[in-house]
Amino acid sequence: MIGLTNLEELRELASRREGDLAAPYFIASVLREAIYRGILPEGYQLHQAQLALMLGVSPIPLREALRILESEGLVAFRGHKGAYVTSLSVEEARELYEMVCQLEVHLLRLAFPKITRSIVEEARGILDLMEREDDCIAWRDLNERFHGLFYEPAERPLIMSVLARFRQNTDRNIRIHLPCMREESERQHRRLLELVEAQDLEGAVEALRHHLEYTSNDLQSCMRRHGKTSPPRKR
Repeated sequence: MIGLTNLEELRELASRREGDLAAPYFIASVLREAIYRGILPEGYQLHQAQLALMLGVSPIPLREALRILESEGLVAFRGHKGAYVTSLSVEEARELYEMVCQLEVHLLRLAFPKITRSIVEEARGILDLMEREDDCIAWRDLNERFHGLFYEPAERPLIMSVLARFRQNTDRNIRIHLPCMREESERQHRRLLELVEAQDLEGAVEALRHHLEYTSNDLQSCMRRHGKTSPPRKR
């Protein structure tokens, strides 16, 4: 059951967002951010009637929003008990990042010949913003955009969609992970940008692989420090 404090925080979060609360994807974005920020912690039961009343939405788009989050691994339905926020084990985080690494390296190889000077300059501007950003969710969104710039020229929308779902699942830990990995991650981003700008394909691929493996290992260590060692959830 969502507590009063959580409801108030969720209501405040929704009020700060711009979008159509009748649209399932917008409702999903609000709930996703609430999960990322710990407003809706792992294991929380999501009473749909309560959520609909608090957000001022009808049950149908809310349920569709929860199904979107289910596809991302953030929410699951447990029979008559309804929806709840899933938990992510260290083992699952490792496996997800193994797939993320394979997909991102593949996309970079495909896209590399089509990465233009304007893409490089836009990526540089995003890194400048990231290094000044204090909010973990805004940093996360910029990080996704930085990486996506280098993959979009590959023109593989299905792979990009799968990759986004994997990242949405692992990024639930961004609020606890960012403080310990930020400085090194931003240094690695700069190195990747340098190699892309120099048109060094193999160097950029190796830098990307190293960056993702570092992020994965550091995330696993961070999760263990926070006691997130539960066994993988049943599918």
